[in-house]
Amino acid sequence: MPYDSEVFAAALRRVEQRRAQAIQENERIKYELYKKIPRLAEIERELAETGIKVAKEILNSSGDTSSKLEKLRSQNLSLQAERAELLVANGYPKEILAINYFCPKCHDTGYCGDSVCDCLRALLREEACKRANAGSPLPLFTFDTFDLSYYPDEHDDRFDFNVRWHMEKVLNHCKNYAADFKHADTSLLMLGKTGLGKTHLALSIANAVIEQGFGVVYDTAQNIFMKMEDENFGRSDKKYTFSVFDCDLLILDELPDYASPFAVNTLYNIINTRMLHHRPMIVSTNLTEKELESRYGERIFSRLIGEFKLLKFFGSDIRQLKLRRKANC
Repeated sequence: MPYDSEVFAAALRRVEQRRAQAIQENERIKYELYKKIPRLAEIERELAETGIKVAKEILNSSGDTSSKLEKLRSQNLSLQAERAELLVANGYPKEILAINYFCPKCHDTGYCGDSVCDCLRALLREEACKRANAGSPLPLFTFDTFDLSYYPDEHDDRFDFNVRWHMEKVLNHCKNYAADFKHADTSLLMLGKTGLGKTHLALSIANAVIEQGFGVVYDTAQNIFMKMEDENFGRSDKKYTFSVFDCDLLILDELPDYASPFAVNTLYNIINTRMLHHRPMIVSTNLTEKELESRYGERIFSRLIGEFKLLKFFGSDIRQLKLRRKANC
């Protein structure tokens, strides 16, 4: 599995913490219930003794042990039935004494037999994404801080519609996309001039998706291409490229005006690979549709326009509007 040792160790520590917490909580519940219903503690001791008797019978007997084992099995079932009746009679679910593992499939070990459990795979993606996003502005942007008042609430002849109304539709689409991300199979292409809120909404989606437990990798497209180029030519031994392909959501912000042949081929590979594995991505750019086709070629353009949901951003540069508001305060 192409995760580095630090990522794997961090994910395993989280699995071990979950298991320890589940066992600790189970011990607390047992302590409280055994104090309240002493017979439950007696039943646990008797069940343990029955298990020891079964083991001894199998190890020490050379003859037919089936009748003795059946008797012990019957005693065991009778004790379990008595325990269940006691719990229900006292207002508790009969399963309350079982350990409530975070993952019922692997019992918080991270493995189902010899295979890595889905819960550990999810933690590996999360830990890899944390490292990939180190230093990014992810925590700074949420849907709540997206201010529609910066968009004019009037008909704009340049676009032939009300810009605020349009941007409210874009905002709501992004909110719905994030809320239902577990079913998302569509990628987003955000087009618009600089300062219109593309990065803000892309990162707002990222934060909402991360809160749901999904792994997200965010960076500018230029940085992503640069890091992948470093790995490709042996200038870095990190596992960044794997995170780009494997994360649940990839955000390539600010697709640049100029891209090297390596960057163009890398972008094509990223789009194709993630589409093949049904892993969505968000691409934002200041380029127009014509500029996109001119800079990145028909192969990439056709996938971006044909396979991505297009979200167009309109208005005036919000950064400049914020500066004016501050100056007028």
